[in-house]
Amino acid sequence: MNTARVLMSVAEHLDSFELAEPIQITAAPCAVGPRATVQLSGASVSTLVGELLAWADTLDNATVTLWRPPFDDGDPVVFLELRGRLTDDTPVKVFGGLLDGPYVAAGRRTEVSWGRLREWAVPVLEVAA
Repeated sequence: MNTARVLMSVAEHLDSFELAEPIQITAAPCAVGPRATVQLSGASVSTLVGELLAWADTLDNATVTLWRPPFDDGDPVVFLELRGRLTDDTPVKVFGGLLDGPYVAAGRRTEVSWGRLREWAVPVLEVAA
């Protein structure tokens, strides 16, 4: 499968399902063959998680991880990353970065359960005192 076919697969997938509009789509060769990467906006934890759950419903063999880059320069960004396969078996990574995301130590990557992900999908409501 070549890079152009990977991009076509993602375009067809987006046409077939009601998914959030990505801010970036890339296709690149890798050791096991071309792969698509889809970046979502990551406006808030609940928004990003909702978008990732919608994507997960359309993928096969989906898994989610939470990770922070290995350098600890005070950057608060954490990433939620969904990996799976499109309906035509194209490998895809769908991710977004969060400034207000769950804590994970720099350089760490941890798998997130679907139950935990669904908990994060519920917006936190501020209670007036």
